[in-house]
Amino acid sequence: MEYCNLGYSGLQVSRLGLGAMPFGTGFDEKTCCFLVDSFQDIGGNLIDTSNLYGGGLKGNNARMAGTSELAVGKSVKGKRDRFVIASKGYFLMEDELWPNSVGLSRTYLVKNIEASLKRLGTDYIDLYQCHLWDLYTPVEETIRVLDDFVRAGKIRYIGASNWDGWHVVKANDYARQYSLTPVVSNQIWYTLADRVSENSIIPACKDQKVSIIAWGALAQGFLTGKYKRQDTKPDPKSRFKYFKDNEMSSFNLLSNERNWNVLDILDNIAKKYRSSVSNVAIRWLLQSGNCDVVLLGGSKAEQYTETFNAINLCLTEDEFEKLKNASELLHPYPNAFYDLFARHDSEFYGGLR
Repeated sequence: MEYCNLGYSGLQVSRLGLGAMPFGTGFDEKTCCFLVDSFQDIGGNLIDTSNLYGGGLKGNNARMAGTSELAVGKSVKGKRDRFVIASKGYFLMEDELWPNSVGLSRTYLVKNIEASLKRLGTDYIDLYQCHLWDLYTPVEETIRVLDDFVRAGKIRYIGASNWDGWHVVKANDYARQYSLTPVVSNQIWYTLADRVSENSIIPACKDQKVSIIAWGALAQGFLTGKYKRQDTKPDPKSRFKYFKDNEMSSFNLLSNERNWNVLDILDNIAKKYRSSVSNVAIRWLLQSGNCDVVLLGGSKAEQYTETFNAINLCLTEDEFEKLKNASELLHPYPNAFYDLFARHDSEFYGGLR
């Protein structure tokens, strides 16, 4: 296993993380324990969950939200200190929406962090992540209450998820100004099928010494090798069923010529190493220099254990560059404007062309 320090901290985490979204729903207790034990056997220590996981759909939140945390807690019982448990909060945990039932306010966080601790059966959460940016709560309030939990020993590190670059900068600027606990990681959608995060989120996080944790590395299963150019519709049982055609990470948006070319290259490299398309896609992220941790997922236990092997791969420079060039997105403004005046053959990337 490869390890790294999470952000500007001393917390050491495995570069492969165990995504626990299906724990307790898609996987029974025996399967969850098997996956956790197998993950520990390869040296993995980071397990990621959320207070929402298990629920998330209208009508099932009150009954199902928190199921994953319960399953994770049972799976690490008796060996809690061997794992870095990461959880999240922001979303509605009941079926009906009312004031203070969603977001990152002090009221919401105090209630939901305590509830997460109880479900996980632990005295502390190693990494507590804000699951989304709260448009209605001052980030100063959020950082302050999370710092209170750190000082109380109930949280050890603070992270974010799905935050833009400026969100991270604003939060950490406030934390530094008042000697509060900073954000050390940002868990984001980052995949060879969509590298849009490289435009602003990843550069801002690098500037702040904030680690990137990638979710969606296989783009909802698109980068597993199961889909071919002739496929016009996704597997009806896949997670694509939750997305409309024009929504982020929908099959309609991902199945473009650029990504079919990426899949062709992934397939050729996978055959060379007698590995899988999934493992090559994950390995590229680990070698990209933009991503510290890749979260693993799947609908079956064997899909998890197969991707454990990604850590044993090593792409050549030529293979890495082929995938990088094939997956490159058009640069948005202002990046595209910089390109107009760049000497592309210069390491300084400046001056009139």
